[in-house]
Amino acid sequence: MSIPVSVGICAYNEGPRVRQLLESIQDQRLPAPLDLREILVVASGCTDGTEDVVGASAERDRRIQLIRQPVRQGKASAINEILRTYRGELLVLTNADACLARGSLPRLLRPFLNSPETVLACGAPVPLTDGARLPAVVEEVQWGIHNRSLETLSRLDAPNHCCDELLAFRRGFVDALPAGLINDGAYLGVLAGIRGRTVRFCADATVSVRVPRTLQGLVRQRRRVLAGRRQVRDFLHRPANTLEALARRDPRLAASILLAELRRRPSSAAFLLLALPLELVSMALALADRAWGPGSSPVWPKVEAP
Repeated sequence: MSIPVSVGICAYNEGPRVRQLLESIQDQRLPAPLDLREILVVASGCTDGTEDVVGASAERDRRIQLIRQPVRQGKASAINEILRTYRGELLVLTNADACLARGSLPRLLRPFLNSPETVLACGAPVPLTDGARLPAVVEEVQWGIHNRSLETLSRLDAPNHCCDELLAFRRGFVDALPAGLINDGAYLGVLAGIRGRTVRFCADATVSVRVPRTLQGLVRQRRRVLAGRRQVRDFLHRPANTLEALARRDPRLAASILLAELRRRPSSAAFLLLALPLELVSMALALADRAWGPGSSPVWPKVEAP
């Protein structure tokens, strides 16, 4: 008996990129019994022709379905549209500005075939960089530490973070996200931990992600992420399972993760000296948002990337 798989994509003004993402999904080859049945694209308040791009793709591939949201209401609202619509036993979520590497989808879904205990899995984000821009290099270091943390905690069957660039879960794991949720990956990761499950990190299920052009854009991005993590704590009364939280709970393990990444890439140490003040600025802005600004707003200005 086949296992139907659904893919859900959240899009806001990603016309050229969503075409690339759809092609990268269509190129995936799933082994039996997995069967990719549908690709749902929620276009939220798009004004750049994203809907036309998805509509044209849907004419060529009947698995693609466009769901229109006339007004942008935030990612959680778009995901809830997907949760109300999808028909698969496994649901994969990704963002419209991402791109799956060849073979990433079957690798992401492999843990579900290997163990009925797997309820949530995520892939490994890889930043698209030109190797020269300073924000891109900082992002490379941050994502390297991020992925090593997830891989270590997954191997230990410990409570784990979940990246929202590429994730998958079983039907019934979650039926709806809280209104106004900013960070869906952190929320789902904590939810799995509350239920006594880890997030299976699939290091070979890589997904390309774009990075901000400027340090200002990087700070805006981190500001949103940090605000979202605080919001998750408010919703679930537990912190997101990140390296920062691990440092408070198990500093020895956190230090071993950081040192392992530094050994792999010794040059990371220099860029951590830049990343740290940027993170402190982002944290201060996130706290200010919480006190006086739009810290819990589900709709934030888009961070432009090349």
